[in-house]
Amino acid sequence: MSAELDRILQEENLFLILNIGIDATTDEVRSAYKKLVRVSHPDRYQEEELKQKAETAFKRVGVAFDTLQDPLMRKTYERTVERSMRPSSTGASSTTTAPKAPAQAAPAAPPRPQSKKPQAAPAASDEIKREQADKYYQAGKGFDRKNLLEDAIREFKDAIRMVNDVAKYHSSLAHALDRKGWTGYAQAEFKVALHFDPTDRLALKHYIPTAGKQSNKGFKWLAFLKSGDSTRLGDILIKLGHLDKRQLQLALKQQGDEKLLLGEILIRKRFIKPEHLAQALIHQAEALEKQEQEKS
Repeated sequence: MSAELDRILQEENLFLILNIGIDATTDEVRSAYKKLVRVSHPDRYQEEELKQKAETAFKRVGVAFDTLQDPLMRKTYERTVERSMRPSSTGASSTTTAPKAPAQAAPAAPPRPQSKKPQAAPAASDEIKREQADKYYQAGKGFDRKNLLEDAIREFKDAIRMVNDVAKYHSSLAHALDRKGWTGYAQAEFKVALHFDPTDRLALKHYIPTAGKQSNKGFKWLAFLKSGDSTRLGDILIKLGHLDKRQLQLALKQQGDEKLLLGEILIRKRFIKPEHLAQALIHQAEALEKQEQEKS
């Protein structure tokens, strides 16, 4: 286990992190990811040093999977790898021609990839994610202008999945949701947008701090204590690890007293962050959509 963690931490190439070839299929990428998640999950380790290694390795495996499972991000990354390989190939040929190359290459090679490239790979991946998120956002704006709300909502959700801390993604999603009639969900997204940018004009225009009275349509109040329902906001937050049952009980009691949205109370009491609420709301929307499809 420890050797595999070391291998993941030493690799710079996202394909090599997952231990697959550059021509690996999407199924092979997914299979390799699942295998390495089991190996690198921090909960598997008790020793503090191994747990810290696992946390870093787990994140690197996640970055590799997020990049390589998306066709557009993968192509962009492959081009980045090809460009980075050009200077290194000339360096490799020079070491093979020099008489003392074997003695010099062994100590020189490890420090450089380990000190520089593990930092460069996540940075490149982050840039790719932001570029892809902006493309989803622009596509959503296009659908929004044509009043194709379901398509716009889908694209805005995808943008948020890629990059969660951009206010305009949340406010644009909220505006589309509001026009579709999902008022409670929309107000929660407006609140998240204002968390990331208090000057966001769209959110400032439409956000209503006490929106509970409008929750009779769309996303209703979820004042339930029973666990296990995949569509209840509190249960989703617990499942995602952002909330515990005691906190949910306290928030639900306050909700009954103050007549506010559950998500707003959870944020006010600092039980969750606005980005946690956004993540849970997306899960909730997908669960409800799935239920409606199964009924029809």
